[in-house]
Amino acid sequence: MSNEDEERRHFQQVCNSYQQYATFHQAIEQGVNHRRERLLSSMNENAVQKSEPTVESILQKSLPQLQRKKNNELFCQATIRNQYFLDNVLKHAGAMTSQEISRYRNECTAFEVEWTTEDQISKIDSVLKSIYRDWSIEGKEERSVVYAKLLSALDKYLPIKSDDDRGPAPRVAVPGSGLGRLAFEIYSKGYSSQGSDFSLPMLLASDFILNGCTNRQFAISPWIHETKNVKSLQDRLRTVNVPDAVAAVKPIKDGEAAPDFTMLAGEFVSLYSHFLPGSRCVGNQQADSVEKFNAVVCSFFIDTAPNLPHYLITIYHMLKNGGLFISIGPLMWHFSGFGTVIPGDLDGALKTSDVEEDFVNAKHKHRTKHLDRRYLQSVDFTWEETRAMIVNCGFEIVEEEFDIKTRYTCDEMSMKKVDY
Repeated sequence: MSNEDEERRHFQQVCNSYQQYATFHQAIEQGVNHRRERLLSSMNENAVQKSEPTVESILQKSLPQLQRKKNNELFCQATIRNQYFLDNVLKHAGAMTSQEISRYRNECTAFEVEWTTEDQISKIDSVLKSIYRDWSIEGKEERSVVYAKLLSALDKYLPIKSDDDRGPAPRVAVPGSGLGRLAFEIYSKGYSSQGSDFSLPMLLASDFILNGCTNRQFAISPWIHETKNVKSLQDRLRTVNVPDAVAAVKPIKDGEAAPDFTMLAGEFVSLYSHFLPGSRCVGNQQADSVEKFNAVVCSFFIDTAPNLPHYLITIYHMLKNGGLFISIGPLMWHFSGFGTVIPGDLDGALKTSDVEEDFVNAKHKHRTKHLDRRYLQSVDFTWEETRAMIVNCGFEIVEEEFDIKTRYTCDEMSMKKVDY
């Protein structure tokens, strides 16, 4: 399969997950309801005595049948509400909406549905939570803790010059920009901002919000997939209105250089490898002749690296002399936790070999063959190690701050909240 075919296939898989969102979550909820009914019927069949409390009495009285029916209706309405937003994203991207797919299925008997997966739907759930964080009034407090720090550092170390002394707008790269709010805020302050992200589900939604819904708002329920640490169904189904701001072009004064605002799709190192020494990836230009950035600003980004040294070296070469690398976020290491080598994986392995594949035996290779290879490359570095690599790249650390209490796509009504 060619790269073009793979990209087309990936795009279709993402569209499938967008199109099937409501159907998928309604099926999940039907499964939960069926378990409730089975619990009641099985306990009734096996009950030796009917003295209360019984399973039936405590379940039925805590959630009567009429209330269960009403709750199911409210849940379906919430999935449809989210589906309506997602359909608008699909329409903006030139793809078929869920309704169009449904009509096509009814009209074409030979049409075979390619059902999406739980993993793909979880990415759409993440998109909705990220929209809450980046583009709702309710998410402002959470995002502002991080974004205000980053914007303040830009103001301090790379201030926009006065009108009389203003040249071209400083160039700022925002890798891992997700739904694009940080990149947009940087652009709104007068910088030329270039966001980028690897996640196609995120990119479809960000393109719609940034370019496709001027003067429009949508009510979404970003928490309907949450079933743990929930106080009430109403908490799961509550709505937020998005977006809370219009991503408009910044007004330009006469004679003022207009800043750019762009978004790129792709893996970070691949997107910016043309800045590496000796590269000729951009129209036969050498890396030093391509316009570099004045700053690289990262929010919850560097721990997405499958190979952190490659990220840091790329960032270093993206920057002009004296450029800024501003980063905030935890070290969660996105590709951590899979492909672990356990004692049995070393039996019979050629431990003295320089070939990576010979370090482990066939058991490990069989156990990890389904994994993205990046899981097998990733190393969980400490901050001490990360800091040393940043310095060894050639950076001078001028500010370092810990204990910045922040959250990420946190449901403030949940019984569990994670602080970073």
